[in-house]
Amino acid sequence: MRSFRRCLSQFGTGVTVITAQLEGERVGVTANSFSSLSLDPPLIVWALNRRATSLALFESASHFAVNILAADQIDVSRCFSTPGIDRFGQVPWCRGETGAPILADVLAVLECEREAMHDGGDHVLMVGRVRKFTRFEKEPLLFVQGRYGVAVDHPGLKAPPTAATQAPVAETSLLVMLLFAYQALSEKFDAHRQAEGLTLAQSRVLAVLHRNPDGLTLASLVRQAYLGMRDAEDAVAELAERSLVQRCGGELLRLTDQGRERREALLRRLHEFDAQQLAGLPDTDIESIRGLLTHVIEGPAAPRQSA
Repeated sequence: MRSFRRCLSQFGTGVTVITAQLEGERVGVTANSFSSLSLDPPLIVWALNRRATSLALFESASHFAVNILAADQIDVSRCFSTPGIDRFGQVPWCRGETGAPILADVLAVLECEREAMHDGGDHVLMVGRVRKFTRFEKEPLLFVQGRYGVAVDHPGLKAPPTAATQAPVAETSLLVMLLFAYQALSEKFDAHRQAEGLTLAQSRVLAVLHRNPDGLTLASLVRQAYLGMRDAEDAVAELAERSLVQRCGGELLRLTDQGRERREALLRRLHEFDAQQLAGLPDTDIESIRGLLTHVIEGPAAPRQSA
């Protein structure tokens, strides 16, 4: 089952949050099973796990909305895939024309009337007839091989340079530039993860548990590792099979001695990798970069009070 899931994860998709409301009760789930189905009539389809607590409401609601997430909405994706929290209390939203919640700042929205439901094994296939759609000029959030990504032009597309393509960096938001930088560095570092026998998801699990030696619940791990619940579950199961992670007291996850050694070995590789990537840059530039990133992560320092 896990091997089959990993095989399916090779297919890249966008990321959506499907929402519905019935008699004042709201539900929302992160889904990458969304797909177009028909242009005439305008139909879409997505799949919901039969074990989902939201299934009953989606089966009863006459309408739902497909919120297609933008590149800067990883936190929204994580919010709607994390159990046991007030999801709509953490994300701005408004009521759509069909009654389903519409999330703020998304890439596109399709407000749908439920057309049909079909058996899909351990999932239910929800077919929706699009009643209204809205799109915005933003970058899409993508998901492939258990990690988030952004869309970039393939290097094989050798279009002639134009004024629009010669200086995109100056017009690109800091957030998108940081996403591009992370993706580029992460791909380069992937060979080091593989040398330690780790996937990206597994290395994130090791890193978060290394920072939390007293242990974490799976839900806390998901939030701190920037992983979806399924990917975190798969990574933990595989690491446990290799005696790198252990379950303590039924719920807490902790690194074993072998797990700590593997994380520390990866950290040594990371320090060497950093030095290679920054080679040739003046120390002042490196400090400026670290200062900028610290400012972004921690926020601006509080202003000093005059005496």
